[in-house]
Amino acid sequence: MNSIRKGNPVATPGMPAGIATPLGIAALGLLLGVGASPARAQADAAAFPQRTITLVNPNAPGGFVDIVARGIATVMQRQLRQPMVVVNRPGANSAIGTAAVANAAPDGYTLLLTSPAVAAIPAIDELFQRPAQYSLSQLAPLAQVTADPAMFLIHPSLPVRTVKEFVALARSRPADFLVSSSGTYGTTHLPIAILEQAAGIRLRHVPYNGGAPAIAAVVGGHATAVASAPSVAMAQVKAGRVRALASWGAQRVPAFPDVPTFRESGIDIEFTLWTALFAPSKTPAPVLDTLQGAVRAVVQDEDFKGAMARSLSTIAHLDGAAFQAHWQAEVKRIQASVRFIGKTAEQ
Repeated sequence: MNSIRKGNPVATPGMPAGIATPLGIAALGLLLGVGASPARAQADAAAFPQRTITLVNPNAPGGFVDIVARGIATVMQRQLRQPMVVVNRPGANSAIGTAAVANAAPDGYTLLLTSPAVAAIPAIDELFQRPAQYSLSQLAPLAQVTADPAMFLIHPSLPVRTVKEFVALARSRPADFLVSSSGTYGTTHLPIAILEQAAGIRLRHVPYNGGAPAIAAVVGGHATAVASAPSVAMAQVKAGRVRALASWGAQRVPAFPDVPTFRESGIDIEFTLWTALFAPSKTPAPVLDTLQGAVRAVVQDEDFKGAMARSLSTIAHLDGAAFQAHWQAEVKRIQASVRFIGKTAEQ
C-alpha cells in the first residue's frame, strides 16, 4: 500500500500582508499537530518514531521539490519503519506551508522539505514592514539533500549566443527584455536578481504562478528569458524551443555539457536550486539525530539515487556543521537579493 499522498492545496490569492493570520495558522496548526506539549515531545523522543511522519512541501505538486520529497518519503519510511506522508501546502510563495511547520509541535512528526525561498520570506516581510509569518529561528536545519544549478534560458529568436552578448543587448534595450519567473522573490527570481546585480543591468520581471508557466512564457515568446531547474529545462532545450545560455553552477551541469557557467562567461555568480529538510526548533536532539541518520541512509539508497538521476536532480547531501555553515551563508545571500529586488507592485 502506498502511503504517500498529496494534501489539498491551500487556495490563496497571492501574498498579501494578512496571509498568515492567527486564525489561518491556527487552523493549519490543528491539522499538523500544533499544541502538543514539550514534555510529551521529550517523552516520545527516546522511542521515536512511533507513528506516521508528515513531510510538508510548501509548493504545488509537480515541481523539483515535490520530486525530491516523494523520493525521500518512499525510502525514508523504510528506514524509520513508519509511514511518511507527503503533504503539499502551497501558497504565498511557500510561506503558508513553511509557517505551519514552524509552528508545529517539536516532536519530529512534522517536517519541511523546501527550497531557497524559505530564507526569503522573513526578509520580504521585513521589507514590507508587516508581521513576520515565521522566523528562521523557529526552524531547525536538518540536512541538504539535493542541489542543482539554475539554468539561464532565452528565446531562440534572441540574437545572442553568449552571456557577454546578452548583457550588452540588455543594456542597450532594457525595455525589451522581459524575464519570467515562478513568482516574485521566488526560487527562480532570486538568481535573476543575482545576475542583474553582478552584471549591472535591470530586466523587466514578469511573475507567473509556477516554474512551468514561466518557461512556457519564454517558449511562447511572451518573455525573453527565465531561470529554470535543469529537470524542467531539458525537454524544452532538446526541442529547440529555448536556448540554454549559461548555468549558475560552480561546474557545468552534466546534462548540459556544452553550456558554460556564468563564471566561465566572466560573471562571478553562483546559485543552486537546493532542497533541504527542516524540523520545528526545540525538537529533541535524539529525534534530530535519528532523522539525520535516516537521511544519510536515504542518499545512499539505490532506489533514491535512481529516482534523482531520472529527474536530473543531483544529490548533494550536507548535514551537521557543514550544512549549518552553508545554510547561514545562503540566508545572507538570499536576503541580500530580496533587498536588491526591493518593493514591487506584485506584493
